[in-house]
Amino acid sequence: MLFVLRYRNGEPEPLDLELVRQVLAPYTVEADEDLTEGVRIRTSDGHEVELDINEVCVAVSRFPPGQFFEILARLVDELGAGVTLADRPAVLRAEDDRPHLPDEPWRDEAVVVEMTGPALEDFVNGS
Repeated sequence: MLFVLRYRNGEPEPLDLELVRQVLAPYTVEADEDLTEGVRIRTSDGHEVELDINEVCVAVSRFPPGQFFEILARLVDELGAGVTLADRPAVLRAEDDRPHLPDEPWRDEAVVVEMTGPALEDFVNGS
């Protein structure tokens, strides 16, 4: 599982859902009007990904290689967010985001990763 969250002062902050919509629009093949049910995107390299979106989080349970990570990196960077993974440290786009994480272990273990598809994919896949 992978989660896109924006923390401020230790708490999740609402995401700009219009910005989420804009970033995902070129790839969206299925979505409801408010982006909360069954959002599915298709990347130009042929992968389909289902996203669960709410006011504070974009969650993905299956993330294919390739262009998906380019889209993810753009989304994270434009939202000023980070990525949390079930079994890895939090991924930050900038060192300035570290103090906003909820607690010390998270802050200490978080890793700043360049927000490019290849760099994010390498980190997520443990390379």
